[in-house]
Amino acid sequence: MIEDPILVTQLPSDAWFEGFALRPNGHILVSRLDQPELYTLDAENPDAQPELLHTFPDANGLINLCPLLGCEDEYAVLSGIVDLGNVKFENFIIWRVKLHGSDPPELTQLAKLESSGFCIGIMAATERTLLIADSQKHCIWRFDMPTGKTSVLVADETMKIASTDDFFGLNRLRMVGNYVWFTNTSAGILCRVPIELDKDDPVTGVRTTGPVETITDDLPHCDGLAVTKDQEVVYSASYMNGWLWKVNIDPETGEAKTDVVMENLVSPTAVELVYVDGKPKLFIVCCGEIDLGWINADDRTSWSDLAQINASVTVTVTTEEVVEAA
Repeated sequence: MIEDPILVTQLPSDAWFEGFALRPNGHILVSRLDQPELYTLDAENPDAQPELLHTFPDANGLINLCPLLGCEDEYAVLSGIVDLGNVKFENFIIWRVKLHGSDPPELTQLAKLESSGFCIGIMAATERTLLIADSQKHCIWRFDMPTGKTSVLVADETMKIASTDDFFGLNRLRMVGNYVWFTNTSAGILCRVPIELDKDDPVTGVRTTGPVETITDDLPHCDGLAVTKDQEVVYSASYMNGWLWKVNIDPETGEAKTDVVMENLVSPTAVELVYVDGKPKLFIVCCGEIDLGWINADDRTSWSDLAQINASVTVTVTTEEVVEAA
């Protein structure tokens, strides 16, 4: 069950925010897609203003980010040259970012992804391996941080763009339990593929152990992905309709039931589930009322039913579901 949402902060109203992570100090880290800017903010202080941490070189947008495993307050950030109006992304670079309290962030360029197509999602699989969703080449890449080498973890029909009218196919990634979960925005589907960590080959890091499974195909324009620890509930959002979905998954049969549990969001782009004192909190980042020709403004809902704002926002939704750590 979704309780009353809380408006955490208003981000710059003319911006598109995409990447999100919760820092060890409880603050939020967000990346701006329409500018190469990284911000942090205090989620528990409604009066705190977002702080610009760094502006990245050799890019005009930050596409996504993820926390690094086995590290304290370190992140991988994916930058690129972004043309939002024509939906063209290129010149992808992966950066390692270390945050040290009030000190300036420490940046290291790990690699330029010259063989990739349209990188859009990123997550850490092991302490040295990142997984990257490529919406153009319909695959999930393995990226080895020490060497900068890439290899294909999995490529599948479920990752392809559904029609020529759509821009985004394979999109969000999550690794929970023995599965990598992913969404295909154009097809409106949620899938997972079984995996295992490859201890015999630390460079590869992870490998699949079976075929891709389609969990549900009724999530049109899905963006954002969060999976509970028990893998029985998945959250995603529609950036077009302004909906938040809850997908309940039967652990015995794998059958899924999808419900709209929240409406009136303006272009939600990121969904993150974190556990605070054993209780899950769902964070939703909305990019706001940005005028782009390929988003039909007549189809989008407004924040007016929720709050009198027209800016980009981060929303916290507290759920009643309590999941014990494995």
